Amino acid sequence: MRKVLAALGVAAAILAPVSAAEPMKYAALFDALWHQVDTSFYDPHFHGVDWAAAGARYRAKLGDVKTDADFAALAGAMLDELHASHTFVSPPSPIRVGVGVRLRELDGRYVVTQVWPLSDAWRLDIRPGDSLSPPATPDDLRGAPGTAASFRIDRCETGIANVTVRRAPSFFPPEEPGFRWSAVQVDGKTRLGLITADRFDDGAAELADRAMADLKDTQGLIIDIRGNTGGNASALRLASYFGAGAAPAIILLSRPYLEKLGHPPTPAEIAAAPRVQGAYTDAAVFQAVGEKGGGAAFWTQDVGEKRYRGPVVVLTGEDTGSAAEGFAWFMRLKTQARFIGEKTAGAFLGGQTFDLPDGWHVTLPVYGLWGPEGGDYGDKPVTPDAVVVPKAADLCRGRDRAMEAAMAWLAKPSP
Repeated sequence: MRKVLAALGVAAAILAPVSAAEPMKYAALFDALWHQVDTSFYDPHFHGVDWAAAGARYRAKLGDVKTDADFAALAGAMLDELHASHTFVSPPSPIRVGVGVRLRELDGRYVVTQVWPLSDAWRLDIRPGDSLSPPATPDDLRGAPGTAASFRIDRCETGIANVTVRRAPSFFPPEEPGFRWSAVQVDGKTRLGLITADRFDDGAAELADRAMADLKDTQGLIIDIRGNTGGNASALRLASYFGAGAAPAIILLSRPYLEKLGHPPTPAEIAAAPRVQGAYTDAAVFQAVGEKGGGAAFWTQDVGEKRYRGPVVVLTGEDTGSAAEGFAWFMRLKTQARFIGEKTAGAFLGGQTFDLPDGWHVTLPVYGLWGPEGGDYGDKPVTPDAVVVPKAADLCRGRDRAMEAAMAWLAKPSP
C-alpha cells in the first residue's frame, strides 16, 4: 500500500508496447484490479454501477489486450464508469514525458502557462503565453525521456519559430508545503495581504499561523488557490481564521462506515459524526478516521481575537481540487468571502494508492466527503461569484486579470 493521496494533480503514464502478449498475466492483473476496487471504493453502491457486471463485460475484452498500453486503456475505461475523481490506474515504466512546460487550451490554442526552471524549454526562453503552432498538440511533445521533440511555437513577441527541446520529467515542485505570503501598501490607509497556497500538505498549518500573524493588520486579504491541487486537512487551520469560532467543516466517511449505516447518510447522521480538531497531517487524519470507526467530522478551531475581520477574496481555477476544494467549500458556506476566477476542478474525494501485480498501481477514492449540513460534496465544484478566464494575450503581457479584479473589489468602499 502506497502513500495516501489527497492531491488531484497526478499525471497518467503512457506506456511503450511490450514485446509479446501475456494473456495470463493480464487476466491476473485484471482480477487484482477489479477486486481492489470491489473492496476499497468508498461507496458500497459504486455510484450506481453494477460493479460485478462491469467486471464481466471488461474481462470479456481481455482477448484484445496485447500490450501494457492496451491494458491501461481497458482498465481506464472500466474505472471511468465509476465517474469519480482520484480513480486511475498507473502502469509500470517506461513512461512518456514532456518537455518541461505546462499547457492549457485557451482561445483555441495550446498555450504555455508554466515553464519548468532548468529545463530545455526554460533555457530556450519559452515563456508563458507562447503557444504551439498547429498542427502540433501536447501529445507531440511527449516521448521517451532524453529524446528530442521538434515543433513550431508561436512566441509572444517574435512570432513562429522552430524549436527542438529535450524531453524530461515535467515535475513542478511546490515550495514545500506550498505557502507564500506578502503585503502591499496600496495607499496611505490601505494595506492588502496576499496568500498563495499551492498545497495544503504537512506543515501548512504552521505556515498558515505565521502568514495570518504577519497579515493581521491588513485591510483586505486575497487567498490564491488557483493552482492548489490538494493536500490534507491542514487547509482547515487557515479556514479557522475566517469563521465565527470552531465549526464542523468536512465529514470523511469510509466504506466500512457507510456499509455499517446501510444507506446514504442522513443529515442527522452526518451531524453525529465524531468530532476531530487539529489533525493537520496525513498521519493524523488517517489515525483519527481509524480511531473513530471509519468516519469523522473535521472541525475548524476557535482562534479567538486572531480571527481575521477584513474583507477576503478567494481566487479559484480549474486546477483547484481535492483539499483545496474543501477549503473553498468552507469559505463559500461559512464566510462572506468573495470568489473570483474559474470553477474549481470538481475533484473532491479522499484517495489512496494500492499496489497491483507486476509494478502496476491503482488510485481509488476511499473517503467520501460531506458538508456539516448533510450535503454530499463529493466531486462538486465551487463556482465563483465573478468568472474571470485567463487569455493567452494576458499571459504574454504578464497580466493577471483575476488578481486585478480581486484588488478592485477590495478597494471598493464598504457599504
